[in-house]
Amino acid sequence: MIIREHSTFRLCWDALILALIVYSCVLIPYQLVFLQSFELVNNGLMQFISLVFLCDIGLNFITSYRKAGEEIFDPKAIRSRYLRGFFIFDMIANLPLDLLVAATGDSQVSGYSVILLVRLLALFRLLRLFVILGRWESLSWTNPAILRVLKYIGAVLVLTHCIACLWFALAYIDQFPAESWVVAANIQDSEPMSQYVRSLYWTITTMSTVGYGDITPNRTIEYLMASVVMLIGASVYAFIIGGLASLLSNIHAAKNSHWKHIESVEQFLRSRQVPAELGNRVHRYYEYLWERHRGLNQRSLLEDLPGSLRLDVMQHLAGDLLKNVHLFNHCSTILRNTLLVALKSATYAPGNYLAREGEVGKNIIFITRGQVEILVGENEVNKGSLGPGDYFGYLSVALKEHRSASVRASEYCEVFILDKSSYDRISADYPEFLQVMKQVSFEHSERASQLLLEGIVL
Repeated sequence: MIIREHSTFRLCWDALILALIVYSCVLIPYQLVFLQSFELVNNGLMQFISLVFLCDIGLNFITSYRKAGEEIFDPKAIRSRYLRGFFIFDMIANLPLDLLVAATGDSQVSGYSVILLVRLLALFRLLRLFVILGRWESLSWTNPAILRVLKYIGAVLVLTHCIACLWFALAYIDQFPAESWVVAANIQDSEPMSQYVRSLYWTITTMSTVGYGDITPNRTIEYLMASVVMLIGASVYAFIIGGLASLLSNIHAAKNSHWKHIESVEQFLRSRQVPAELGNRVHRYYEYLWERHRGLNQRSLLEDLPGSLRLDVMQHLAGDLLKNVHLFNHCSTILRNTLLVALKSATYAPGNYLAREGEVGKNIIFITRGQVEILVGENEVNKGSLGPGDYFGYLSVALKEHRSASVRASEYCEVFILDKSSYDRISADYPEFLQVMKQVSFEHSERASQLLLEGIVL
């Protein structure tokens, strides 16, 4: 049995592994440095975590992976890839060496339990964290930039935690000499959590180069450690802050690009002294595009997709259109698919005209969202409205007639457009299309029939 890489089970399992990685990488150094003794540690919990990670190793042998966009299910290829990749690190991190040491009797090294020292190998589990987040970055519904930010933050937090533990360990190994920072801070007999908080406080102030000076090194080894931490902090924080700034900028790249375009348009309109009211209408239009489509142009985005893939996407995007417009119910599958691929999307703001009275019809327009009003004559007498599922333009296109009414959006409208060139091509390639249009005309809505009786051709 092969588990799909992006299956629900695998995603939930990876989320559990991710949480346990962070938990164990924080807990193990803390237990070693601040509890010191094997007897003071909740070993049942640690053994349970190790058991879960051993199960994860087994699952990695039967989990598919992607290569050049293709999901690989071959068991031999999966095993070979894992064995040549992170298997060795996963095994080192999860070998039950602590149980072997415990079976032969625990001993002390510089005041620390050997069992707890052996457990430091579990820090190799951090590599699995980057593998999981890298896998999640390939998911279509995740934001890779946010996941990269989380990786940066996680790496900094774990590094800071480990340095804090090492800072306290320097004093503990020498049994808290009088000149050590622990004795100077008078916390040698404090609770482990209090000692940890002080160590973490010093680490953060030193790495961030703030350095309040209330906790300072007093011995040569502490000065050396402080120097190294400052160098690490200066380079790491510079790298992290620069990386985070870049990633956060990329997260909002689409929004920034959209609003930069708006600013350019508005600057152009102001330079041409366009009335403020018209400029506001343009601004509101772009606001709507952002709220509905995040400023993306659907038409250009799908142009480079293969025909069959673009068809699948269009079937999803035009789902309501397929259900509500009778035209598509009468089409054969191949004719319906051809029509869908030929459709082009457009958005109209309130007050914009979709069609003008007197012009020759050059497209058929299908309404998917919003309402339009039908206006006749110079006084623009309202003759009704059309909404989602309605369409117009067939008669003027087929008969090459001038439109006898205008169509204006009364609210934001989203439509699909079949232009005349596509109409002519489909009519020539699929004779049944004309028969379908005639049949649908007989089944037209009562509103449309009334418009025809009044001599209104759209």
